[in-house]
Amino acid sequence: MNNDERITELWSLRINPSDLLNIERPRGVNPDGGGGQTYIQIPMGQKQNVLRFLRKPEPSLGQPVRILVSDQYDPAAAPQLLEFSAKSAGRMRISRQNRHRAAQSRLHAWTPLKGFPALTQRPYTTPAAEILLDALGGLHIYLTRTVGGTIWAGFAVGPPTTEDREQPFADIVWGTSPGGYWTYNEKSR
Repeated sequence: MNNDERITELWSLRINPSDLLNIERPRGVNPDGGGGQTYIQIPMGQKQNVLRFLRKPEPSLGQPVRILVSDQYDPAAAPQLLEFSAKSAGRMRISRQNRHRAAQSRLHAWTPLKGFPALTQRPYTTPAAEILLDALGGLHIYLTRTVGGTIWAGFAVGPPTTEDREQPFADIVWGTSPGGYWTYNEKSR
């Protein structure tokens, strides 16, 4: 790995069962009374972490933050736009992530083609998503920034392997961690 590819920052978020359902629910499987969410909710406790990674102030309602993100599983693929937006009550979300809906922009790195867990059979419910996530031992999405400034997307499933535990950011990317923000410093070596 050359110096331009070395990770300098990482942001991760543990996917909860309701978010997995929201981004995996097929067309026509909607909650009573509406179309349902198609985004990944960023909990209030993670908002400052994602804003630090994005290097942006909190966006105003209706003013999304968009970044170009590369697919760590297909480095030759063209980067994709990823959109973060504000919600009411000071909350945030990663917009348009349901892979079955028109006008969605789910990152390729976060799709079943790359091994991302999928809800593939009925019932499409939060308890079914919880069973899948429990069986996997957790699911985290993450973004990394390299020395060269490239942002990469990936995901981690389950508890860390022995090799994974050696990573300086292991405590926020695997298992039951809610996620977080990590930046390189001399102590991280």
